[in-house]
Amino acid sequence: MDVHQQELIARTASLFLTGEYSDLTITCGDRDFMVHRTFICPASKDLAARCDRTFKEGPHSVIHLKEDNPNAVECMLQYMYIGDYYDTDDNKLEAFVASSDRSTPISSRIPTPETDQANVIGCVKSSNNASDALDQTAKAPMPVNVSALTKNVFVYQVAHKYDIPLLKSLAQTKFQLRAAGEWAPEDIISILPKVYAATSESDRGLRQIMLDVCLRSTEYLMCHKGFRSMLKGHASMCFDILDAVQMRSEEREDDDAALKAKQAKLKRVIEWTKTQERVFKEVIVAHSNCSSC
Repeated sequence: MDVHQQELIARTASLFLTGEYSDLTITCGDRDFMVHRTFICPASKDLAARCDRTFKEGPHSVIHLKEDNPNAVECMLQYMYIGDYYDTDDNKLEAFVASSDRSTPISSRIPTPETDQANVIGCVKSSNNASDALDQTAKAPMPVNVSALTKNVFVYQVAHKYDIPLLKSLAQTKFQLRAAGEWAPEDIISILPKVYAATSESDRGLRQIMLDVCLRSTEYLMCHKGFRSMLKGHASMCFDILDAVQMRSEEREDDDAALKAKQAKLKRVIEWTKTQERVFKEVIVAHSNCSSC
């Protein structure tokens, strides 16, 4: 991304931060976001329909999102303006807009041990393969950022609610990058119920990531009183974990069976090779004793 594109992003980000020329207010909790229908309506048909209804009341529309998480709504709006969002609580977007240096792209870094997993922005744009980023963090895992994980859960939820599939995919990728860190039992107890509360039974995106996290230390978690107590109130969660454990057990059995089959095949090959070698030696001996040779 060249300096001109960076400047364009900075200008649109500035419109979001300042609310200048705003023609739409989105309220959520105790926060008011002064935004622009030009950015909001094309991104979400649901919000566009609400804008159309409220526009009849006056030139400056107001939309109330009473049931949503304000931080998640802010991230959703950030995405509508710059195609990405920050999942940390600092003011990196403000710093980028205020900076005169456009040489460092806003979406240039992904979480690594060196950056303390604090810059999960542009993870789709900056990495050709999300698994490459996971490999980077897996080399030296750091404690997970529970606050950032929580924010990504709520962003995933609002993206689904307002039918913004690319934002939903981005939130899942950011969540997965964050999940590559080191989890304490208390972290799992905090995040797992939020994931299940924010997603439906058929939506396996974040749920599967958390099930994989649980499977890393199932034996320890099952002995943890807090984890066991949490499971008592979540039947679907308990079922999914048991199902995941069963599937892993079956996979291991399949792997063991496949390994045994390979070993048996290798043994047959070795025996066949020894037989052929013995036959070859017998032929050589017979040929050396042949009077006509």
